[in-house]
Amino acid sequence: MRKFFRFIRNFILFLLLIFGIFIFLKGNKKKVLVIGTSQRIGSTYHQIASFYKYELHIITGIQTNKDTSRDIIKSVDGVIFAGGEDFDPALYGSNAYDLVENYSTDQDRSDLELLSLAIEEGKPILGICRGMQLINIYYGGSLYEDLPSQFGTSISHRDGSDGFTYHMVNFNGSSRIYDKLGGQKSRDVNSMHHEGIRDLAKGLFATATSDDGLVEAIENPYYHSYMMGVQWHPEYSWGKFDELTKIIFDDFSKAL
Repeated sequence: MRKFFRFIRNFILFLLLIFGIFIFLKGNKKKVLVIGTSQRIGSTYHQIASFYKYELHIITGIQTNKDTSRDIIKSVDGVIFAGGEDFDPALYGSNAYDLVENYSTDQDRSDLELLSLAIEEGKPILGICRGMQLINIYYGGSLYEDLPSQFGTSISHRDGSDGFTYHMVNFNGSSRIYDKLGGQKSRDVNSMHHEGIRDLAKGLFATATSDDGLVEAIENPYYHSYMMGVQWHPEYSWGKFDELTKIIFDDFSKAL
């Protein structure tokens, strides 16, 4: 009987140990916040989060309370600013409203405040498409509101109103991505945008351009944490064994 009770006691202790380890590991999962204005950002980011084993939180609406926004930013380990709609041109001193498509000034200001809080809290930041443009606007840069009419048509950066096209990007030899590509200077990427960086903000570093000279990737070498932006959509290439996509999300995840 004594051996039986000893067995039960040891079994219970074993279960408590396993439960404790589970809670510890779950509590130590990295948390990543994805902010965007497109309802399509969910599924692919969940796949990426599952691969890297971090918790995913998604915001697609306007945040009106700064204290709540700060609490959200403080609660995560990194922030991805994802794709979505155009920007209000007034944010960077333009009035070319006839060239922009859907935009929300309130959404833009909400995203800029979230970006400001993420920088203030020193969070690793990855900007994708609109997210890269958001970073440029935050630091004082500007945009082309419509690439075909303002920049040129030698390369198509969007197929129709909302479809992907593909083109090459050329990497700066001093960029983080170039180092990890093993010396490959150019790679094919998807593209789905009609706005793009016109004036690169002071302090940002253009790390990739397309053949027509448009900025396709940026870094902030002065930011004490991690900040990178890409104009294409690496999340849509996830699961296609795309080396460049893996490099981008590996790099961001290691910074968390």
